[in-house]
Amino acid sequence: VAVVYHNPYDNIVDLAHYFFDRCLEANVTPYVVTKKTVFKWQEGYWETMKSIFDAEYKTKFEEAGLLERSGGDLQHLISDAATMQLIRWTEGG
Repeated sequence: VAVVYHNPYDNIVDLAHYFFDRCLEANVTPYVVTKKTVFKWQEGYWETMKSIFDAEYKTKFEEAGLLERSGGDLQHLISDAATMQLIRWTEGG
């Protein structure tokens, strides 16, 4: 599941619900990827995503067994690190 976010004025709350619901429907582990080291406004995006996840979705993902791969919590990755993770997870595929 991929949700692209490029406008800091969009409704992050609605986006978070859409993203987490789609991850649950698809039975996949959620990861939030930003470039917050370059775009400082993305820190607030991550904080909002994390707070909604903790309050409304964490238990659902735990019950579905979808947090085992991510260390039991929602993970944030910087975009460069996310690219490397994808290469590792797919064994370079």
